[in-house]
Amino acid sequence: MMKIAILLAGHTNKAMQPRFPDYADLFIALFAKSPLAADFTFTSLAVVDDVFPDRIDDYDGYLVTGSAYGVYDDAPFIPKLITLIQDIHAAGMPLAGLCFGHQIIAHALGGHAQKWDGGWGLGVKSIELANLPDWIAPPIDSAKLIHVHQDQVVRLPAGGQVIARADHCDIAGYRVGDRVFTLQGHPEFDAAYTGALATLLEERGVDPAVVAAAQDTLDTPHDGDRFGHWILTFFHRHAAA
Repeated sequence: MMKIAILLAGHTNKAMQPRFPDYADLFIALFAKSPLAADFTFTSLAVVDDVFPDRIDDYDGYLVTGSAYGVYDDAPFIPKLITLIQDIHAAGMPLAGLCFGHQIIAHALGGHAQKWDGGWGLGVKSIELANLPDWIAPPIDSAKLIHVHQDQVVRLPAGGQVIARADHCDIAGYRVGDRVFTLQGHPEFDAAYTGALATLLEERGVDPAVVAAAQDTLDTPHDGDRFGHWILTFFHRHAAA
């Protein structure tokens, strides 16, 4: 049984509670759909609230979630999380990241993330896949995934290799060897959650045309479940013999 720590870098927006669960619960529900789910236990650690693992070897792998923060924000948990990511990577442990997680892992390992001058990436987006690891079988060359982000990785971390690209995002996913696997998109989100979040963003000043265009994509089937299974496959590859 692999023990995976879900490092919560944020919480579901308070304006959307209690209708929608917190980020960790979204991931656990996603992973429950995978045939590998029975091989895992998940523990949520709210690093955003200064809850960190006592020792990195308390867990077999780590996943960093999305967040309303950017890697450049002056939040106390961010430098601590960067140090933790560096320690996890130095120990050779499997590390996955989604959205903010994708960005901060890049930042911690020598890459760079910043606010994108093209604005928000919202809705179901097509992504092109390449350089996929051999544990993704059968390989596919394209997929669809929900995106909700302003920031992007603009420089890969040391040893990074792009695995996903989108029209709005040149680095929509990357890997570092076989120990780091990240995606800019949100396999854990569904249409209802994303639609409610997009409405909230519009109320807070995001261009209504951008939000309307995103809402129009949400009836499009996406591959979130597939990517959720891939994340567990990534961790499973590193299970102790």
